[in-house]
Amino acid sequence: MQLLRAGLILSILAGLGSLGIIQFIKAPEITDLKNDLVQSNEARQTAESKERLAVSAQREAEVEVESLLGKVTELDDNLKKMGQALAQQRARGNELDGQLAEASSGLTEARRELQTWRGLGVTQQFVVTMKQKLSDADDEIAAINGEKDVLIRQLDQIKYELSRFVGPSQKVVMRDGLEGAVLSVDADWGFVIIDVGENHGVRQNGQLMVSRDGKLVGKVQISSVESERSVANVLPGWLQTNIQVGDAVIY
Repeated sequence: MQLLRAGLILSILAGLGSLGIIQFIKAPEITDLKNDLVQSNEARQTAESKERLAVSAQREAEVEVESLLGKVTELDDNLKKMGQALAQQRARGNELDGQLAEASSGLTEARRELQTWRGLGVTQQFVVTMKQKLSDADDEIAAINGEKDVLIRQLDQIKYELSRFVGPSQKVVMRDGLEGAVLSVDADWGFVIIDVGENHGVRQNGQLMVSRDGKLVGKVQISSVESERSVANVLPGWLQTNIQVGDAVIY
């Protein structure tokens, strides 16, 4: 038993010795491996740090690119607006050039006219006075024409009232030169609508000739009168052909 224990102890001691020898022999290699592991970890950490920096730089670059694209779009819009404004300014400039040319032409004509009047010994004040008198005369003529129109309408009304007073068989008198056109035709009921009315001298029961291309189409008698249009019945005995829209009516 003692021998067995001694053998075991010797074996253990021999193993420990072998381990010590092996450790002594392999210690430099182990140290190198540890150093390599440390360097590898440092390199990995450095690479990861650079990768993070690269990703961050890429994100910043993408943000900057988006910002630049937005600025480019804004610049394009501003450029278009400036182009439109420039076109408007050019159009306005051309318009002003035209007005300036017209004004210059008028000024030249006025100067020429003034020189002509001066050559005739007429003063500028006389010309101004005559122009004012001419303007006043134009206003007076316009007023007279307006009054004339009123008198014509009154005369037409008097003629119409007189024709009614004389009797139903008396022909209704309307304004000389009265002309119009057919707006609508109702062949079933035998009437038409024309584009002249009381303001043009049309009177109820008055009769108008209907023509087309200078040829007689028929005759109508006014049955209803409004200010700007009238309704007239077609007189069958006068009908040469069907009345159409656009046919002329003449008194």
